[in-house]
Amino acid sequence: MRIVKRLLLLLLLLTSLVPSMRAQGPCVNTPNSGACFQAYDAITGQLLVGTLCAGRPVRLRDCSGRALDPAQVYYRQASTIVCSGFTDTTTTFTPTTPGPLIITQNTQGSGAGTQGIIFSRPFEVKSTPPPTFTLTTCAPGFVQVTITDTNYDQYLVQVGNDAPVPAARNTPVTYPANGPATVSVIGRYAQAQNNLCAGTATRSFTPLPPPQRPALRSLTVQGSSAEFQFGSLQPEYLYSLQVADAAAPGGYRTVAPVAGNLTSFTLSNTPLPGCYRLLLQDACQPSVASASSFVLCSVALTATAQNGRNLLRWTSEATGSYTLSRTEGSTTVQLSVPAGTTQYIDTAVTCGLTYRYRVSLTMGTTSSVSNEASVTTTSTLAPATPLLTASFNLRNQVELTAMVPRSPGGGQLTYLRNGQELRATAARTVRDSLVTPNTAEPLCYAVRFLDACGNRSADSAPVCPVLLDARAANDEGTTIRLNWTALRGPTASAPVSYRVITLSPTNTELSRVLVNGLTYLDLQPPQDQQVVRYRVEATGGGLPTSAPSSFSNVASVARQVKVFVPTAFTPNGDGLNDVLELKGRYLDNFRFTIIDRNGQQVFQATSRTQTWDGRIGTAAPAPGAYVWRFEATDQQGKRLVQHGTVTIIR
Repeated sequence: MRIVKRLLLLLLLLTSLVPSMRAQGPCVNTPNSGACFQAYDAITGQLLVGTLCAGRPVRLRDCSGRALDPAQVYYRQASTIVCSGFTDTTTTFTPTTPGPLIITQNTQGSGAGTQGIIFSRPFEVKSTPPPTFTLTTCAPGFVQVTITDTNYDQYLVQVGNDAPVPAARNTPVTYPANGPATVSVIGRYAQAQNNLCAGTATRSFTPLPPPQRPALRSLTVQGSSAEFQFGSLQPEYLYSLQVADAAAPGGYRTVAPVAGNLTSFTLSNTPLPGCYRLLLQDACQPSVASASSFVLCSVALTATAQNGRNLLRWTSEATGSYTLSRTEGSTTVQLSVPAGTTQYIDTAVTCGLTYRYRVSLTMGTTSSVSNEASVTTTSTLAPATPLLTASFNLRNQVELTAMVPRSPGGGQLTYLRNGQELRATAARTVRDSLVTPNTAEPLCYAVRFLDACGNRSADSAPVCPVLLDARAANDEGTTIRLNWTALRGPTASAPVSYRVITLSPTNTELSRVLVNGLTYLDLQPPQDQQVVRYRVEATGGGLPTSAPSSFSNVASVARQVKVFVPTAFTPNGDGLNDVLELKGRYLDNFRFTIIDRNGQQVFQATSRTQTWDGRIGTAAPAPGAYVWRFEATDQQGKRLVQHGTVTIIR
């Protein structure tokens, strides 16, 4: 019991020493009690009225004018007025949590034993986070700032070293940027004294390079799409493809964005016809930098078949130099278009064939290629008469070549020999190997053409190749007479020249002689050839420059192989008539055999250089008669056999 009594006395003593614990005043603010305190910024000493800054120290100071013991002045911070629990006499604190804050002061009364005085002031604690914003670089020397922050009710923007200027939230503003490439945004509150509650955010940016005017190089129409070719673009800028549209602002309407890393772009469902440009802009709104390419207009082409001709027409809103191309299969040719024209009649076409056309418009270094127009040529007109040439080859086959004007291929040709059908084919070259050249019988050819539309041409002018005949003019064939028929070329009235060509067995040309008339006497035929071969070359007669010569058949004269074997020889060593040797002409392919009276072969030769000295093996020549046999095959394959006897005399 003594211990309990002592604890109670100690508690009463402590209570008498803490006036705040005895404060029994009403739990309301007492503004007319004479109590007073003010809040000051601990860093600058500025008086704070109604607003505090989170994270910035605050100093409290009594302003009642009473002589108060600092140890008897207590402060509490809470969301409501505090009536009890005062233990802290600290006059400096740092608010941390944004929101309403009530600071309550508890001081002793004016006389001994009086109750404590409760006095409070309301404040709003404001946070100061870095304000958020976006940066967009414009043309060199400009930057666009958009404040997206929602914490503050006042903002300032500072670009580089320029003075800060007021700015509104969510409103893009473009600023000059001539100094350091930095932007600072300052956020503050209107209620805060001297802008103590402020947040700052700074960002740097990379200025854009100077904009270059884009180059639209070419436009090519492909059906309902168009392919555009550009020069090198600047990926730092934005590009858009635009088409002329009088109803659009500025006269142009954007049809597609274009990435800055492209050099070509294909637009589907292209507005055609149309005039296009490539527009460069920066990303700012509205843009500061803007430059457009030169305008490039599309070309519209139509193709119509008109009875063996194709009519091409084209239109474009631009002017320049036009070129026209025609494609058949995989072959493309350029057609000459007179300057200033917008149509072309193509007559170099074949009925039934399909042609594809394009027109290109050139304007300086740019070009616009039209759509591809396809047309199949139709006609009811007879095709042009073909041109025919006839010439013998070295195998004595007649080679016929037909040239069909304006029809490099297709259709059908009917070749005629002496008025009778020889062959019907699409081939422009055929061979007639079923002929035997005979100067007594004519050999003439013609051809007609049937185009793909079923129209037939007239027969060509008949052409008759030269027919050559060669005969020996004497028994030995040391002179040869040639006779030939006249060439009839595509132009029968045109003059013709003839040349006689002598050939080797391998068809190598040995000589060539210009001849007047249709006959020639060869006084010096090759003496080393058993068979002499000739052909006649004819020029003129209207033959085309692509085939200026027509050749006759190859005519040959075979001269007889001859051999001379002496009737006797004397192998006695006196140097006269000691060996048996063969003499004759054209001894190229033979076998010479000698047989004794017993039917035994004693000698054989296959060359004129081989001779017989009468010996049989190593035995001395034996006088007597021997039988010889000569077998030869001439150059025409004709076989020759001769027999005889030769006598050895001692």
